[in-house]
Amino acid sequence: MASKGLHPFGGMNPSSRPNRLKVSMAVSAIALFVFAGLGPLAGQEATKVLFEDDFQSGAAKWEPTDSQSWDWLQEGENRTYAINKRISAYEPKYRSPHNISLVRDLSVGNVRIEFRVRSTKDTGNHRDCCVFFGYQDPEHFYYVHLGAKPDPASGQIMIVDGAPRKPLTNNTRWVAWDDAWHRVKLEREVSTGKIRVYFDDMDEPLMSVQDKTFGAGRIGIGSFDDQNEFDDVRVTALEVPKVGSGKPKDQAKQQPARPEPTVSDYVYGTESNRQRFDFWKAESTSPTPLVLLIHGGGWKGGDKTNYGNVPIKRYLASGISVAAINYRFIAQAMEQGVEPPVRAPLHDAARALQTLRSKAKEWNIDPERVGATGSSAGACTSLWLAFHDDMADRNSSDPVARESTRLTCAAVVSAQTSLDPKQLREWIGNSVYGGHAFGFAAQGRTREAEFELLIANREQVLPWIKEYSPIELVSREDPPVFLEYPKQTTKPELGGKESDPTHSAMYGIRLQEKCQELGVKCSLVFPGSGEVGEPEFANSQEFLIKHLTDR
Repeated sequence: MASKGLHPFGGMNPSSRPNRLKVSMAVSAIALFVFAGLGPLAGQEATKVLFEDDFQSGAAKWEPTDSQSWDWLQEGENRTYAINKRISAYEPKYRSPHNISLVRDLSVGNVRIEFRVRSTKDTGNHRDCCVFFGYQDPEHFYYVHLGAKPDPASGQIMIVDGAPRKPLTNNTRWVAWDDAWHRVKLEREVSTGKIRVYFDDMDEPLMSVQDKTFGAGRIGIGSFDDQNEFDDVRVTALEVPKVGSGKPKDQAKQQPARPEPTVSDYVYGTESNRQRFDFWKAESTSPTPLVLLIHGGGWKGGDKTNYGNVPIKRYLASGISVAAINYRFIAQAMEQGVEPPVRAPLHDAARALQTLRSKAKEWNIDPERVGATGSSAGACTSLWLAFHDDMADRNSSDPVARESTRLTCAAVVSAQTSLDPKQLREWIGNSVYGGHAFGFAAQGRTREAEFELLIANREQVLPWIKEYSPIELVSREDPPVFLEYPKQTTKPELGGKESDPTHSAMYGIRLQEKCQELGVKCSLVFPGSGEVGEPEFANSQEFLIKHLTDR
């Protein structure tokens, strides 16, 4: 394994509008879950689309509680469905939302609901929108209140059960409302009561809960007392196979729980209780390769338990041991005064890797065959490890610090390869990701606002940008990497706008160009590439198994 020397270092404008062309969200979201080895909810699989509405033909599919509070709007060639007043004529018996519009003639149980929404009236911390589900009647239903500022009456998953609404969650995360369009997704599994809600970040839920008070019911959109514009609604049924259904085990779609770790919650650091990992030891009489799983979530959320049965068992069956790590989030790093905040999650990953190598003899690991994988922020971290100089301190009194941080290979999903705002706006015209990494996050501040601050302060933080952008670290000695962007269904144009700029394949295209210049092997796949024929590797798992098991 090659080793590099020690390194010298230890958006979209908020007022702009997104592209109004219709986008297919569900297919890309499902693809990301499949490639990342995750599932929307354990055991669920999308089966068919039950309902779609882009409002181009009107709003006849909807049943509002007050038709005078809703408008069918037109902007250019696009049509939307919008709430035109904060308080409607509808007066619920119990304290609950005033603006509700339900899909006509549709009752669902296991379901995924997706749509785009924008707030059309600036009410500050009172901006909100609602998603309704399990709706039995006006006095019995669930709804998600996506309020800007969380408190017991705002920003929670709620229930109305013959009484004023009450929260089922204790969410403390703000919803970053502004005047732009945002994406919302809700997933519900009736048999277990699991409910997950996503806002913009389709990888990590904003909030989740389990409740089985209501079964199947109607669904809808609306607001408690605010004004919103809705578009591109899609409702998909999710099949959850029943235990004992008679289906052969090899045909059952429900995945069992992930394998029991050989070692759970192993502590690798002292700065945070998130500095832990789980380890699965592959059965072998000789030392085994190791795959490091680094979860995504924008360095703001997520957990090592997001990795389920499929990827872990596949690696173990191939004779590869597995470790899934947690790490400090940006918010924790800022509280601790870490500069820049992104240093915390990235250096935590390096320390976890060193700790695993220090256990090589005890856990039967081959320290010369270690790969890393992850999605989104976890993918960026994996590439940073792959390209960074070796951080081993051979003279340290700490035996863990003396271990190498270099990788044999890395394979990642939807990776950010640069955190340089100037570079990103040249690559992707509506880039907005990265400001939080360098300390520009604040309570209630949007991702777009963070990015604008990063642009304004770029020169001051440029050394940090170069230290923590994977593309800046590539050198001829680096290991092979594999990049996949399953959400990229069309070929991106340099400087063009993307439906999901944070996970655009343009990141991969530019990194591949840099790697090719230096002779570093870099494979890139995405659905809209236009490449003819089958790629050498269909996904990250294939790549890692091949590179870690070939001698």
